[in-house]
Amino acid sequence: MGGVSEGDDVLARWSDGLLYLGNVKRVDGVKQCCLVRFEDNSEFWVLRKDIHSFSVGVEDVCCICDAPPLKEPLINCLKCRHGYHPECHTPSIEPEADSNSWICRQCVFAVATKRGGAIKRGRFARLMQIMKLRLPYQLSSLDWDTQHLTNQQQCYCYCAGPGEWNLKMLQCGSCGQWFHEACTQCLTKPLLYGDRFYEFQCSVCASGPETIHRLPMSWVDLAHLVLYHLSLCCKRKYFDFDHEIMSFANENWDSLLLGSLSDTPRQDRCHNLLNALNSNKDRFVSGKEIKKKKCLFGLQVRAPPPLTSEYIIGFLLGLQRSRPQGEGVTELFL
Repeated sequence: MGGVSEGDDVLARWSDGLLYLGNVKRVDGVKQCCLVRFEDNSEFWVLRKDIHSFSVGVEDVCCICDAPPLKEPLINCLKCRHGYHPECHTPSIEPEADSNSWICRQCVFAVATKRGGAIKRGRFARLMQIMKLRLPYQLSSLDWDTQHLTNQQQCYCYCAGPGEWNLKMLQCGSCGQWFHEACTQCLTKPLLYGDRFYEFQCSVCASGPETIHRLPMSWVDLAHLVLYHLSLCCKRKYFDFDHEIMSFANENWDSLLLGSLSDTPRQDRCHNLLNALNSNKDRFVSGKEIKKKKCLFGLQVRAPPPLTSEYIIGFLLGLQRSRPQGEGVTELFL
């Protein structure tokens, strides 16, 4: 993208996949990042790749490669007015594209993405689906940790923005990349923090719309997921069973998509959840064990629930067999 200077108003992509308005306070050319002050007066360093500046008038250089027009004029986005060489944009701009109505990838994502999942209908939803058929980076060039949870480039999803795998992201079972909830168009309900009980395939691997299937959950998984979500939302370890854990589960029962557990009568949910909390000391700690109220429960370790059911293990093994020799996938889901 073009240059950014101190004092510029910008849109900065956050780890949830959404763009937020901010003002550049400092620029670090060596580390290629900027200190951005957001509308709530918080300040964070943001990588240059995740900052999108406003432009005034029509630009005379490509905002991707900073080069002037070649044989043909640059194509300018109708919304942001940034100019592009047709081959610099992802996907490449078709020769027949109308320069008076064409909209760039960044603007499509800025309009279409939202909490709970991107829009599914209308012009921007259709444009987004086209954009998502190709990633704007080389997946093979990313440097991943041993569990394939984070990469050094902080590059994820269709938007190439930053992300945190446990904060409302889905992992593609084919390529292993993580995708923001806000950028996906396949969800029927919003994600909870740490919810990985999905079999998901991205648009690139599916060569079309994303595919998603809810994986089965046990009562232990449900208790773990609720506690993990509450711990991140409330920034506490211990929660009252009746007034917080059970209340949250009942209020969000349909959104949890619990499969075979969904039909459990309301009066039986309490017994099953309480039994799961009391019977799995490796995952949960109760108040009575630390000289607190026995109705309090917390996680032994603040981490998302593991994927351990027989169904899921079979699914992962099936993926592993379908991959070329030496390219295991089981570690992607640990």
